[in-house]
Amino acid sequence: MRTRLILSYVLISLATLCVIFVYLHHSLKQMSDEQMVSELDMKARAFSEYLSNTLPTNFSYRTVDELVDKLDTENFVRITVIDPAGSVWGDTAYDGDALKEMDNLQDRPEIQSALARSRGDATRYSDIHDTEMRYFAIPLLRENQLIGVCRVAQPVHRKDGLVKRFESIFILAAVIGLASTLVLGLIAAKIITSPIHRFLRTAKLIADGRVSMQVSNNSADELGRLTRHFSQMADRVKHQIQEISQERDRLEAILANMVEGVLLIDEEFAIVYANPAAVLMLDLTAEYRGHPLIETIRDPRLQELLTKSRDTRESAFAELKLAGSIERETEITAVPVVDEYLVVIHDVSQLRKLERVRVDFVTNVSHEIRTPLTSIQGFAETLLTGALDDSNTNRRFVEKIFQQSSELSQLVTDLLDLSRLESGMATLSLESCELGGFRAPLMNLFGPVFDDAKLIFDWEVPDDLPPVLVDKRLLEHAFANLIDNAIKYTPPGGKITVSAGTSESEVIVHTRDTGVGIPSDMLPRIFERFYRVDKARSSEVRGTGLGLAIAKHILLQHDGRIWAESVLGEGSVFHFALPVQQIETTVRHEGTAP
Repeated sequence: MRTRLILSYVLISLATLCVIFVYLHHSLKQMSDEQMVSELDMKARAFSEYLSNTLPTNFSYRTVDELVDKLDTENFVRITVIDPAGSVWGDTAYDGDALKEMDNLQDRPEIQSALARSRGDATRYSDIHDTEMRYFAIPLLRENQLIGVCRVAQPVHRKDGLVKRFESIFILAAVIGLASTLVLGLIAAKIITSPIHRFLRTAKLIADGRVSMQVSNNSADELGRLTRHFSQMADRVKHQIQEISQERDRLEAILANMVEGVLLIDEEFAIVYANPAAVLMLDLTAEYRGHPLIETIRDPRLQELLTKSRDTRESAFAELKLAGSIERETEITAVPVVDEYLVVIHDVSQLRKLERVRVDFVTNVSHEIRTPLTSIQGFAETLLTGALDDSNTNRRFVEKIFQQSSELSQLVTDLLDLSRLESGMATLSLESCELGGFRAPLMNLFGPVFDDAKLIFDWEVPDDLPPVLVDKRLLEHAFANLIDNAIKYTPPGGKITVSAGTSESEVIVHTRDTGVGIPSDMLPRIFERFYRVDKARSSEVRGTGLGLAIAKHILLQHDGRIWAESVLGEGSVFHFALPVQQIETTVRHEGTAP
């Protein structure tokens, strides 16, 4: 901008100087021309007055030329005397034969004007003087009779010298003027553009994101007003950016912490945005933007859902299963937003699983309760219909009733224990225990069972293990459930081994059997309530089906963990880990729900 300003100053000055030069040059040339004519007129009148009185009556070359040659011819003035017939009789530029050989001048325009008793002037090139000449002629009168013409002439370059000097002086003045204009233009341009440059620098900083910058200019001119308006605009932009940033941060925080997947797709159903939950659900890569959603969720019902939302301009809903690293049951809602679509994916897999677990639980509880109740009802009805008086059967039927009622009571007890553990309402009486101390009560409980089932039991728990802080009664219950489960699925002649070791800050216990084993696809579900690996043998295996679920929640209440490994046909190993504790005092601990 500074260069353009300086250039404009120079061009304006140059144009002004050109106009002034043309005007003054023309005026000076016109004035010089008028001055030359005036000088020639004055000389011509003076010479004509002198010649009118001194010229002889009869012209001769000798008398007329000698008289003409005596006249003052300084300042390069040429004098010529011509008779009315156009013949030259005297000339300051010619003498003798040369004079006599001069052309007749009657056809010259200035001569014709003089012969008509008027003044005549003309400008033309002269071969004699090899330059352009200005001619001026007036009539020679004696007693009001025309006796001839007096013509004076002078080179035109006499007046051009003045014009050339003017041109030289003007060019010098123009150069000085342009130099002054350039210097002053630099100063003026710097004064004018400095605030503009500051303005531009600040505007660039604001454009780069530093919206807190301000432009300082206290002048009252247009630039000052522009600066103040720009500062006000920058303040408004700053506040708007802050508000938009806050809204964006809030929106990003909300979207980032939503458990639902949120997608924004364009009119071509290509992904524009996906929140972290959606990226996780759909296994999206970092370059997901611009990819068609239908390539990610390959289900024609999704295309139907989006098309319906586009055609009706209303929200549309569908339930889909998403195949990926983890199969998910989802509820998908598509909502049109201007020219885009908001897709919300709600993962209901856990909810559906809980619903299935609830249904299975009700079904299993009903089945487990119905079996002993049916037996009790059948034996009681048999007794009431006459068997009560039969001494051979009544005692056996009452024993059956007692056995079934005991199993029913055990089921209710296990259900209550499991409910209390799952809800976190169980109260733990913690104490420091050595794992070796659990061997005696377990042998008292299962010793006869091992003999009846013809199983070998090995206790390989080292005595030097660090103590654990546990509720002794509950941990004994967990031990019993794991051993009882191993007994049920280990054929006669098999072996059950309990061993233990340490790993970092945990004590890990292993219950190994040589039973039928568990299929790998069923391992994740064996700790569910009433879940049995072999449905066909479920009626043969006695128990409530809650032992492993209870053991799991007992371990969770102790901040422990439990898992299983198995090879089908070779046996299973159930592991549980407890944190090592150095506290030996009994404390009261409120458990947390798993």
